[in-house]
Amino acid sequence: MNVTPFISLVLYGFMYVLAFIIWLGIKKFLKQSEDHKKQLIRKNRVIRNHDVFTNTLAKQERLDLPEPVFVLGNKDADLELTVFTSLYCEMCRDMGKIIDQIIFAYSDQIKINIFFKPQSAEKKNKHLYILHSIFLFRGEKEFLQALNFWFKNKNLEKWKIADHNAEENRDIFNSSNEWFSQNGIISTPSVFIDGYVYPYEFEKEDLYYHIEQIIENKQ
Repeated sequence: MNVTPFISLVLYGFMYVLAFIIWLGIKKFLKQSEDHKKQLIRKNRVIRNHDVFTNTLAKQERLDLPEPVFVLGNKDADLELTVFTSLYCEMCRDMGKIIDQIIFAYSDQIKINIFFKPQSAEKKNKHLYILHSIFLFRGEKEFLQALNFWFKNKNLEKWKIADHNAEENRDIFNSSNEWFSQNGIISTPSVFIDGYVYPYEFEKEDLYYHIEQIIENKQ
C-alpha cells in the first residue's frame, strides 16, 4: 500500500492548521495594537482639552447629592465621583467598566458613590437587592465582580447570600431615586464630579482620562 499520498495529506493539513493558528495570533495582535492606538488618540485628545473640560465643569450646577448607598475606593479622598446608573441600561454597562478601571488605578485617591435607579416593576429590583447584600457582606471587590457578571448574564441567582433578606433595605433605594427625580435627573448613566454635573459637551467614554488628569494635577 502506498502511504505517500496519505502522509502528504496529513502534512498539508498540519501546515494549514499551523498557518491558521499563526494568522489568528497575528489578527489578535493587530486588533490589540489598533485598540491601543485608539486609546492613545483618545487620551491625547483628552489631555489637550482637559483645561476646557475643567473650566466647563466648574460652570455646571453643583448639587448637594443624597447620602450614597454604595461607596467605593477611599471614603476620605478629596476627589468624589458619583454615578447614577441602572441595571437595565446598555450604556451603564460601559460605565461599569470605566468604574472598574478607575478603582483599579486610583482606589486610594478617589471616592466613588454609586446610585442605582429602581424599576417600577418590583420583580426587576431583586437583583439590585442582591447586589446590595453582596456589597454589605462581601465588600466592594465582589460587588464589582457581581455587577460585571450581571451585565454579561442578566442573572445574579448564584450570588445570593443564604439566610439574608436582600429586600429588607429597599426603602433606601426608593428615597435616593426620589431625590434624583425631584431634581430632574432621570437619564442613566448620569455622572457628577465633586457634585458638579458632568458636562454634556464631553463624552462619558472619556471619564477615565479626565479623572486621571484631575488626579495628576492634584499631585
